[in-house]
Amino acid sequence: MSKTLTEWAQGNGARPPIVACAAWKGGDGKSTKARELAYLLNAVLVDFDWDAGCSSRSMGYRHENYVRAPLRDAFTKGRTPTPVSGRRKADLVPSYPDLVNEQPSRDEVTDHLERWARELGRPLVVDTHPGGCELTYGAVNAADTVVVPAVMVKESLNALEGMVDELTDYPLLITPNKVDSPPAWARRRLAEIVTRHEIPMGPLVYDEPWIRKRTINIAISSEPVAKRAARFVASMDKLAEAVRNYE
Repeated sequence: MSKTLTEWAQGNGARPPIVACAAWKGGDGKSTKARELAYLLNAVLVDFDWDAGCSSRSMGYRHENYVRAPLRDAFTKGRTPTPVSGRRKADLVPSYPDLVNEQPSRDEVTDHLERWARELGRPLVVDTHPGGCELTYGAVNAADTVVVPAVMVKESLNALEGMVDELTDYPLLITPNKVDSPPAWARRRLAEIVTRHEIPMGPLVYDEPWIRKRTINIAISSEPVAKRAARFVASMDKLAEAVRNYE
């Protein structure tokens, strides 16, 4: 039986759930998935991507307007960060550029995330930096589900295969992303990757070029949903359901 959002949010009894969105290649749609999932799952979005194209900036947060960085204080002072709330988007723990040089060890990151989930009493969705780094490894170590977008082109599938081979024992959920009319060889290769490691597949997400041109910072899934967004939002609803029922 499918879990309701309330049932899922209770977690494992020790803490609410943690979801990591991760990819070993940038540009595969990881951050878009993280922002939408955080909104749909009523979770706090923790942004571990320090680059200018990060979720924090996409959601309208400008680190240069603030003296303090919530993540820096959380890591260095042991504080549970207070999320930034906004209209029609997920609550956010924002990133900042110097995070690249101020990463704690992966074990510390895992401990911090689990404590934040407990103390906030809410699920977390972690948007990671592309590729393997201490923050990303710490996030996937803490995660109950690791959502991995799979774009059906050679470079992305190469990166996906390397990631899957490295993280075989982690709770991966691969979702084909930006799909239009993928060639037969790409479909075969993706099938071989997921079959070899018995990784569950999430819903297919079609290519939506208009998303790359958006300038507003609200969640695409927020009501009222634009007519052109209906297909994308339907796929995000299915992905959120797959996360809630991941075993």
